[in-house]
Amino acid sequence: MALNDGPPFGPVVNGTMVVVFWEYRPSNVAAYLFLALFALATLGHLIYLIWLRAWTFIPFLLGGICQIFGYLERAAAHTQPTTLRPWILQNMLLLVSPPLLAATLYLTQHQITRALLHGTTPTNPHPKRNCCRTCCTPTPTKAYILADIIAIFTQLIGTVLPASGTPEGQQLGKAVVLAGLAVQLGALGVFMGVSCGRTHFRLRRDPSRSRAMVADPGVNWLGYFVVMEVAAGMLIVRSAVRGAEFLEGSRGVVMGHEVFVYVFDGVAMLVVMVGFLVLYPARLVREVERLEGREKGEGRGEGGLLG
Repeated sequence: MALNDGPPFGPVVNGTMVVVFWEYRPSNVAAYLFLALFALATLGHLIYLIWLRAWTFIPFLLGGICQIFGYLERAAAHTQPTTLRPWILQNMLLLVSPPLLAATLYLTQHQITRALLHGTTPTNPHPKRNCCRTCCTPTPTKAYILADIIAIFTQLIGTVLPASGTPEGQQLGKAVVLAGLAVQLGALGVFMGVSCGRTHFRLRRDPSRSRAMVADPGVNWLGYFVVMEVAAGMLIVRSAVRGAEFLEGSRGVVMGHEVFVYVFDGVAMLVVMVGFLVLYPARLVREVERLEGREKGEGRGEGGLLG
C-alpha cells in the first residue's frame, strides 16, 4: 500500500489503485470543527434525555455519537488517505447516523400527536390485553421504524462490501447503499406528506381539535410540527445528495468535492439536532401534563384533557 503524493487516494497494488478512497485530501480542520459542533449538540441532548426522561431520544443520541466519531475518522483520514480504517468507518458512521435520527423523529411525531389530540393519560384499546404504549404504537409508525431498520442494515452492509477491492464488491456495495437510501427517502417522504404534514394542517386549520391548544393558546404548540417538518426535509435533502454521490461514483461531482459532505450532510444533520434542542418534544408533553393537572385540580374533569 503506497501513499500517493496527490489525489486520488487509495490502496495501490502492483501499480494499480484497486479502490479510490478519496478524490481529495480530507480537511482535518473542517472535520474537527464539525466534531466539536456535534459533540456540543449531543451533550445537550444527553442532558435533556436524562432530565426529561425522554427515552425515545436514545436513537437520536446514538446518531449524534455516530456523527462525532464519523468526523473523528475523517480527521484521521487527512494524514492516512490510503488507509482503509478511517475511510470505511467514517463512511459507515455518517451513513448510519441519519436513520437513527429519523427513528426518533417518527416516534416523536406519534408522541406529540397523541399528546395534543388525546392527552397524556395512557388508554388501552384492548382491555383484555395488558397493552402498553409501545405495543399500541400505530401501524404507520411501526412501518417507518421497519423502513429505518432496513436502511440502517443495508447501508452498513453496503459500506463494507467495497473493502473487498473487487469490482463486483464495489458494484454490489453501491447497489445495496442506494437501495437503503431509496427506502429511507420513501419513508421520509410519506412521513412528511402524510403523517406529520396532515396532522399539522388539521390542527392549524382547527385548533379546537386539541383541548391543550384551546386551554393555553400562548404555547407554541405547532412550532414542534415545524421542527419535525424541517428535520424531515433536511433528512430528505441529505439522502438525495448521498444517493447522487453513489450513483455518480468516484469520478462524480459530489464525491469529488468535499464541500458536499459538509453542506448537505454535516450542516443538514446539525440543523436537525439543534432544532430539537430549541423545541424539545418532551417539553410539550410536560406542558400537556401540566394542563391536565390544572384541569383536574379545578374540578373540570376526571379523565385528563379529554376526560
